[in-house]
This record gives sequence, C-alpha cells and structure tokens, in this order.
Amino acid sequence: MSGETVEFHGETYRIADQIGLMPLMRFAKVAQAGVDASDMDGLVAMYDLMEQCLVDEDWAKFAAAATKHRADGEELMGVVRQAIEAMAERPTQRPSDSSDGRPSTSGSSTGDSSSQVVRRLERQGRPDLALLVRRTEQDRVARAS
Repeated sequence: MSGETVEFHGETYRIADQIGLMPLMRFAKVAQAGVDASDMDGLVAMYDLMEQCLVDEDWAKFAAAATKHRADGEELMGVVRQAIEAMAERPTQRPSDSSDGRPSTSGSSTGDSSSQVVRRLERQGRPDLALLVRRTEQDRVARAS
C-alpha cells in the first residue's frame, strides 16, 4: 500500500496501489463514445473507476463523504485526477539494490500541467491513463467555460 493520499472536503483518503485495467477500459470506452455522467453507463464507469483509485478500507468513508457533500462530477473526477497523477509519479520499476546514492526524483505533480502528466504517461507506456487525464482536463475546461 502506498502512503500517498488525496484530499476531499478536508479529509484524506489513501490512494490504491494501482487501477485495474477493466474499469479503466470501460471508462475510456464510454468517454470515447461521448457518454458522460448524465448517462447511466457513464455513471457506472465513473463509479467503478473512482472505487479503483482508493484503497478498499477508505472507499466506504469516501462514498459517504461524497454523498454528504453532494459532490458533482467535476469534484469526483478531481479525486480521480489527483490519484492518477500521483500514480504517474511513482517509479515504473524498483530501483536495483546496487544503486549508488539517492535515486533522482522529479518534483511533485502538483506543479505539473496535465499535458506534462500526459506526456509522462505516454512515455511510460500508459496511453490508457494518458487518455483519462486528457479527457478529465478537457471536461474541466469545458465546464469552466
């Protein structure tokens, strides 16, 4: 389990070690088809993806908070975006035991733009996550307009 967290309405929730590929593919498929959170398929795909972002032990607490605060799609996708960006910052493989000194690390994704995160994900061979980050950023920009 990672020590990384996301914040939502003043509470912190632990990020899962990984997102299963099936919920991610389902989300990508409905997003590519133009389905959004106003459609049942979009809601199911969003729910499944969100559940994958947090550790199992924190899911019920998060779901209760989202219900209590009447969170909208933008807020919920913000949590997904935070989780995916944190996952993208993780090393793709364990460093060798014979390394000399400290491994070099990049800065926090908080300062990164989503396009930098997308490029990094594509370089890491994760076009699925890159698509998700790109789509959530497009949705955020469209809602802000």
